[in-house]
Amino acid sequence: LVTTRDRGLAPIEAVSPRPSEIPLSFAQSRMWFINQFEPGTATYNIPALLRLRGKLDLVALRRAVEDVVARHEVLRTTFPAVDGTPVQVIHPAHRVAAELDWAVVSDEQALADAVSTGFDVTESLPLRVRVAPVGPDEHIVALVAHHIAADGESMRPLVADLVTAYLARSADAAPEFVPLAVQFADYSIWQHKVLGDPADPESVVGRQLAHWVAELAGLPDVIDLPTDRPRPRIATHRGARMQVAIPAEIADRIAATAAERGVTSFMVVHAALSVLLARLSGSADIAVATPVAGRGHAVLDPLIGMFVNTLILRSEVDLAESFVDLLDRIRVTDLDAFTHADVPFETIVDALDPVRSEAFAPLAQVMLSMEAGAVEDPTVRVDELEVEPVEVPSVPAQLDLALTVTTAPSGDDWQCSIVYATDLFDDGTISTFADRYLALLAGLTSAPADAVGDTTLISPAETAAVLSAATGPTTEPIV
Repeated sequence: LVTTRDRGLAPIEAVSPRPSEIPLSFAQSRMWFINQFEPGTATYNIPALLRLRGKLDLVALRRAVEDVVARHEVLRTTFPAVDGTPVQVIHPAHRVAAELDWAVVSDEQALADAVSTGFDVTESLPLRVRVAPVGPDEHIVALVAHHIAADGESMRPLVADLVTAYLARSADAAPEFVPLAVQFADYSIWQHKVLGDPADPESVVGRQLAHWVAELAGLPDVIDLPTDRPRPRIATHRGARMQVAIPAEIADRIAATAAERGVTSFMVVHAALSVLLARLSGSADIAVATPVAGRGHAVLDPLIGMFVNTLILRSEVDLAESFVDLLDRIRVTDLDAFTHADVPFETIVDALDPVRSEAFAPLAQVMLSMEAGAVEDPTVRVDELEVEPVEVPSVPAQLDLALTVTTAPSGDDWQCSIVYATDLFDDGTISTFADRYLALLAGLTSAPADAVGDTTLISPAETAAVLSAATGPTTEPIV
């Protein structure tokens, strides 16, 4: 994810005394309203699954989880309404043991149920933990948080703190955490105070909001991509994931093009995706969503919480222009977006008031993100345990398509994960979409001066197959 660091805003500090009613952050407010309409949905669950091999001390693990929940206030917070307005109610740390949703279960189906069951955030703590033995000295632990209390980046401090606490508890000691300078509630109070009222044009959020209103005015409600089925009236949010390798040759070309043009690799893959969407949809007006970490202050890095924000990157794709020219414009668009990244996505949606539908997401239905791949082995040793992440089997689809490009050192393949809505697409269609994207990435970076509409969408393998079918089987000449 893109990280936008301190941009002249006031520092975030611990608030004391806090107001009697702590407001939700802007992003939490949207999660809260969604939860009121769909309390059973797992679409906004944030799961982390860990495989533990070796001798596991279940008592120490339980106490370690309690330590982490006590450390991070947001994990022991419920979000009831007071006079119709949602507020944060932080539960005392001494009540964590009694209120924690913890269970040791008998099979992996119970783990799947934990991942696929929603939360009622008005009454329940936004974290559940399940532990399942799956073999001799082997367990899987599911840590499932609701998005109102965590985001993808939160899984790092969550797991790191859990490891620290487990090592201490397995030695019959209390964990010695580095104290947190602030809590999520302090961030929420800061956000309302510093960003101000969106209705005030002189406030930080008001000034940035003016940029977005101008930038996104008249944006098409929905992108019309070729699908296998008509869009349902109400999206089920059922999804699937496809993993695609971006060959090292293409990846190195992306990096080289970025260096030559003074842009980032993200801007190159964004521009190429915009071309693909324009050619598949027949529309020149393309909107792509991208997440930003939202942790603009270093003091937020060790926190668990919902800091992530969504930006909408709008581009006008002229199929007659060169990739070089498109890249130059994409650079300006992306930099402008990152400069105005403090406005919560929900505030932009409210200001633009687009068509609201249960069938598709507002403003953009395709998302692109980029992250650096892990260099080290993901398996770590914790006392007598080997701990490794496990891919979550069920994948909710909040959008039609969500692409995550994971980079790697020069000479290695990159990876592209595509999460897609199974309401709309079959895996064969997504496989073809991925082939088209790879073909465009290769062609546009090989000949960036050519018109983007002329670059082939057909991969070399497809070309060979078409030629073979057209010419018929090869036969030996008869002499």
